[in-house]
Amino acid sequence: MSEKTTSRNEFITSLVMEIRKFNTSIVILNEGIASKLHLNVTDLRCRELLSQTGPISAGQLSQLTNLTTGAITGVIDRLEKAMLVKRIHDPEDRRKVIIQPLYERDDEITKLFKPLSDSLSNIFNQYNDEELDLLFKFWNEINELIPKETKRLK
Repeated sequence: MSEKTTSRNEFITSLVMEIRKFNTSIVILNEGIASKLHLNVTDLRCRELLSQTGPISAGQLSQLTNLTTGAITGVIDRLEKAMLVKRIHDPEDRRKVIIQPLYERDDEITKLFKPLSDSLSNIFNQYNDEELDLLFKFWNEINELIPKETKRLK
């Protein structure tokens, strides 16, 4: 193997390690933000997911999060108590429950994420448009990859 190939492989390994470090750091940050909202990190992640998907069934939330239906029931109970979601009976199947995100506390959530958002904006402003396009493509590909890897774990 050439020195250039070895160097590239070592660099790629370093990039993978940076992503793993990012993952750990973001989990710790989310723990802190969840704590400020008097939630646990799983509850916060479920609420964030519901903000992205809009109303979905409890079963769908269970599938998306890889949590059992029993665990999702607990998450929904806590999110409902925190005024972050409400349960709605599915008009087509009364046995199903639709989880509707509530948005009254969004300003509070946004305020907790604002320092990170501002810092990320400062970092992104250091890059030109072509570099930003590359970063966007990279994160888009990562965001498509992670759910596939999660499914693979099942």
